[in-house]
Amino acid sequence: MSVEAARRMGSNAMRILITTDVAGGVWSYTEELTDALLARGHTLCLVILGEPGAVQRSWLAKHRDLSVTLLPSPLEWEPEPEPGLSASVEALRRVVEAEQPDVIHLNQYYYGAFALGAPHVVVAHSDVVSWWRAVKREEPPADAWFRRYRRWVAEGLRGARVRVAPSRWIAQQIESIYGLGPVRVVYNGRSARRFRARRRARREPVVVAAGRLWDEAKGARDLIPAAALLAGRARVVLAGPATHPAEGEAFPVDAPGLEWVGMLDAEELRLLLSQARVYTATSRYEPFGLAPLEAALAGCALVLSDIPTFRELWDGCALFYAPGDAGALAEAALALLGDEDRRKALADAARARALSRYTPARMAERYEAVYRDAVESAAREPVAANGRR
Repeated sequence: MSVEAARRMGSNAMRILITTDVAGGVWSYTEELTDALLARGHTLCLVILGEPGAVQRSWLAKHRDLSVTLLPSPLEWEPEPEPGLSASVEALRRVVEAEQPDVIHLNQYYYGAFALGAPHVVVAHSDVVSWWRAVKREEPPADAWFRRYRRWVAEGLRGARVRVAPSRWIAQQIESIYGLGPVRVVYNGRSARRFRARRRARREPVVVAAGRLWDEAKGARDLIPAAALLAGRARVVLAGPATHPAEGEAFPVDAPGLEWVGMLDAEELRLLLSQARVYTATSRYEPFGLAPLEAALAGCALVLSDIPTFRELWDGCALFYAPGDAGALAEAALALLGDEDRRKALADAARARALSRYTPARMAERYEAVYRDAVESAAREPVAANGRR
């Protein structure tokens, strides 16, 4: 450990390098964690894989003092990430050498297999093998792509000083699939101020769902027959992308009873959630699920697919339905739409849980402990053979 690193450790402040990407919820997680760690006095360096879009650029414009490096690298789960992925390792090492972090927080598996110049933590946000099992209800193909992917993930996990996941369910999946543990659980957090509902807002008989509508893992097609059953009693409003980014089938946004409002920015989504009575999450696979958390903070009652993650996070403050059972989904929504006292009680319970358990401050505090354990582990075993050198 350098003299400067020792000084920072002594003052409880650390220099932390975080790799992130612009796909899915990893970016929202990065925003929240970065802001919370900065508020606790740490110094942050971000390495962004991929090209930032409007959302990312807007946030970065408010953080001009943040050290940011763009790394034009594909991600390990893309159809063909080579040779770009391998080529990016040396680029990342150069960033580490320039920034001299005390610890590296990797939000991708691949880089965990390499000696990067500082102890590193690997966070298992998701996994293609567990995704396939949950969505397809079968084992993934034993083809060359999956063999390589499994190897990359296993080597990345093996090379980490500490492994982390955002729920017990996905932590258990990772330990089981790759035979590597332990995987520690740090719940994600979302800032209440981003989704604060107006106190006097009038809530409409509206059921909202938001996310990647085209993604079969999100189970949004449950809402098509459910909307028909809710016709005349509630509006079913959907937000998010409907067109598959590859060659998959698009979500039928023109199905009877559905109102598709397209892609919403953060303020538009907050406004929609603040007006709706019920939010429904229909996922077949969720390692955490930020959307229900956002809806809870906005004051919606939750109707969730009965999958292990949602039970872990929201049991006792949501209604659940069996995935694929559109009748049960509609019935649960109607039960809340027709009983405002019950709806409000569940909404208040969900918001209270969000405010006590899934906050950025709580997330940052737990990551501090993770980072210190990683640094102390490296100090005890400075020559440990962590993955490929």
